[in-house]
Amino acid sequence: MKVLNVAEKPSVARSIANVLSRDHRTEETKSPFNKLFKLDYKLRDLDVEMWITSVSGHLKNLKYPTKYQNWEKWDPIIILKEAEIENNISTDKQNLEQNLKNFAAMCSRLILWLDCDREGENIAFEVLEVCRESNPSIQVYRAHFSAVTQVDVRRALDTLKQPDENLSNSVLARQEIDLRIGASFTRFQTLLLQKQFNLSSIISYGPCQIPTLGFVVGRQKEIDSFIKEQFWFLQSEDDNKCIYNWEREHLFDEFIVALLFERCYQDNAKVINVQQKDVQKWKPYPLCTIEFEKLASKKLKISAHKAMELAEKLYNKGYISYPRTETNKFPPTINLQNIIRDQQNHPIWGDYANKLINSAFEYPKAGNKDDKAHPPIHPVKMMIENEAQNKQEWDIYQLITRHFLACCSKNAKGSETTITLQINDEFFSKTGLVIKEKNFLEIYIYDEWSQIQVPNYQCGEIIKIKLTLQKGSTSPPKPMTEAELIGLMDKNGIGTDATIHEHINTIQEREYAIKKGQIIKPTKIGLALVESYEILGFTLHQPFLRAVMEQRMNEVAQGKMEKSQIVQTTINEMTIILKQLQEKQNLIIKTFGQYLEALKNYDQDNNDDNDDNQNNNQSKLHTNQEDQINQNQQKTIKNNKMLKDKKSDDLPSLCQFCNSQCLTFKQLTGNSIKICPKLCQIQDDISQNALNQSKKNKDNCFLCNICQNFMKIRYSKIKQTNFLGCSSYPKCNQTIFLPDSVKTIKTIDRQCNKCKSTMFSIQFSENSNQVNQNSFFCLYPGCQQTIRADWKQNCKDQNQSNRGQNSEKLPFQPHAQNGNFKNKDSFSNQQKFPQKKN
Repeated sequence: MKVLNVAEKPSVARSIANVLSRDHRTEETKSPFNKLFKLDYKLRDLDVEMWITSVSGHLKNLKYPTKYQNWEKWDPIIILKEAEIENNISTDKQNLEQNLKNFAAMCSRLILWLDCDREGENIAFEVLEVCRESNPSIQVYRAHFSAVTQVDVRRALDTLKQPDENLSNSVLARQEIDLRIGASFTRFQTLLLQKQFNLSSIISYGPCQIPTLGFVVGRQKEIDSFIKEQFWFLQSEDDNKCIYNWEREHLFDEFIVALLFERCYQDNAKVINVQQKDVQKWKPYPLCTIEFEKLASKKLKISAHKAMELAEKLYNKGYISYPRTETNKFPPTINLQNIIRDQQNHPIWGDYANKLINSAFEYPKAGNKDDKAHPPIHPVKMMIENEAQNKQEWDIYQLITRHFLACCSKNAKGSETTITLQINDEFFSKTGLVIKEKNFLEIYIYDEWSQIQVPNYQCGEIIKIKLTLQKGSTSPPKPMTEAELIGLMDKNGIGTDATIHEHINTIQEREYAIKKGQIIKPTKIGLALVESYEILGFTLHQPFLRAVMEQRMNEVAQGKMEKSQIVQTTINEMTIILKQLQEKQNLIIKTFGQYLEALKNYDQDNNDDNDDNQNNNQSKLHTNQEDQINQNQQKTIKNNKMLKDKKSDDLPSLCQFCNSQCLTFKQLTGNSIKICPKLCQIQDDISQNALNQSKKNKDNCFLCNICQNFMKIRYSKIKQTNFLGCSSYPKCNQTIFLPDSVKTIKTIDRQCNKCKSTMFSIQFSENSNQVNQNSFFCLYPGCQQTIRADWKQNCKDQNQSNRGQNSEKLPFQPHAQNGNFKNKDSFSNQQKFPQKKN
């Protein structure tokens, strides 16, 4: 009995023949690359002659008939919805077709050894159809295997099954959907834009490639629209050079942080808590395709597309298991220790493999993914470095093997110590780490766990510290990396584990994106195309359209939906969108042209960018306070005299009331203002000019502390109350609320003896019993004041009802200079600070 065996690639056919017999015979065929191997074998107690050959991927090619080749002749709607399509043997595969027909005619059984995924199942049905043309009665079986090893091949022959037509139909559905959508939308875009803007390349569209591009464009827009914002924070350092991070992390108001600094500044801090606990660093999950591609891109600097090519070669040569798998947990049927034993003699990690076998083995963590077809990627045969074809192939094999050994190891173990300091009312902390057992980290060079030394302090101990006021700024999101893009595509259902790397490669080939190092950025064509669709309200670049298609294809693969049903539904939906695009084609031209003009220097700027600058300058909002320090702006404060602005050559300005050194701030207008950290006085180099200007207009008060225009007395008709508002409203909506008990308010020709601001005459309602009915007040923000509890609560309520305005959380309270408060016990010395406008 003769049994025909067909593999997907010539190398796999040769490997299967080598596994089954070293005495096989090799014969030439009509295809010079696809040999025929013959050998004798006992299959299920039957003596048979095994004929083993191969194809080279798909035999058939889905395409439109030649009559549709003239793009300008056919409406894209017809191409999308009505045009017939052909699925015939490709011209370059006709020799393979003839091989299969000849061999099948002489064999009684057919075993399909195609790759065990959806694409392989579809190729299996292509082979099956060709073989049945010459031998309709041939018996067909499907071999399921994950590696070309003795164990896997013989197990596959012992567990032969029937091919799954549902999996094949899901591929046919995807092929037809992608062909119809891609051809029709590409023709529409190209014919519309190519001549209009003198573009040399085709403006292609793909249901996966455009959403992939959408992620890249979206990140670039976030970067381009980012507005840097400065922040300030406190940092303490002890005599051991150990830096403690502020519990508040950072604040966006320099004035408040400076005041908190002044309040906290002293030589000593108190250790209020020393907490120790055992911690673990978890070993990695077993390796699925998505994580493999991300690791190769991030750790090895090998693109996902290239990494998959290399992994396939290693698989075809029998060194690793099948590299296309969604599974991240090992089934109990796999003997993991046997796989480890195969690595015991390796010159690099052989000792570690022996250690695992003898005592350190621990079963791998189980992930939550299982495609029921293939186990996680793992080594199946030992390779030493000089056996690899090149360095990249060795790096890929090493990554897979080290990852597998790490999975079979124990977690790393350590001890963590967190020290918390209290300085006045502020808290600072530092966490140290001592590694006790490295375990998986001994072999897994792609991760690290660094020891951090902290002093041996005791709770309640008083220590000396150096307090510093630091300055940092928010930074834009990092540019899109390939590893990050793979994760986004996987999360949003764009492509599969077997195709994601292809879509990333496609947007580069189409010149929609450019990859420099590990960074992927859109080109001006890619940006203009996505922006045009977005501004016109189309969602072609959004992931949900393709995600829905992928879900429908999954249902076909599971036998829940018919192929024809999802094809028709999807094409009908996309027809509606294409018709809308045709109706708005003039707007598309206009919008695309505007973006193309605006981005005319964009690609050149991209080419001029330095990868190091990208990595250094375009980072997310820092979370490590040590990285936030701008050394040029650092203010190390050892005593009060160092509060002076370092850029100023003037002598320190001291408060005449408390003798503290004043802080110097730059206002939005460029003027400087010196303020006592205790709010005793304000020395403003523009205050005199402000006073002179206010005399010219009786409604003018002091200058707005946000925009430096005058504050004016306002009256709310809705609330029927007085308040102070900026004269530049609506550009600036700075507001100071007054209590409801204020009956009338007006400026007077008199200065505050502390801050030199214009004074106010305030008349209170008759039922107000806290102050005399007529009193003079200073309302300048920051001027020293006493605070009435009832006014504080009144204004707090007003602020809650006016959320969204640029008003103070609590208004600046007045101090009386003519007229006495009746109930002095109702006031506190609490001080409220002005908030800077973000």
